[in-house]
Amino acid sequence: MSSPGSNAEGAGVSLRNAVLLLCSLFIFHLGRGWARGLVEGNYLLGVVGLLLALAPVVWLLFVIREAYF
Repeated sequence: MSSPGSNAEGAGVSLRNAVLLLCSLFIFHLGRGWARGLVEGNYLLGVVGLLLALAPVVWLLFVIREAYF
């Protein structure tokens, strides 16, 4: 039984953020696979993959900066 003053808002992770995190992990994984094209000689796909792989990392850094700094 939980105490009357407890709530789940202090957990720090909302459902919306959890879904966005899962989507960004999928995009990162997809971009990482496409970035392999740089090594194989497919430069257009490799550059697009590199941008896709870096976008979720930059988004996550902005979220952390807003939350803690």
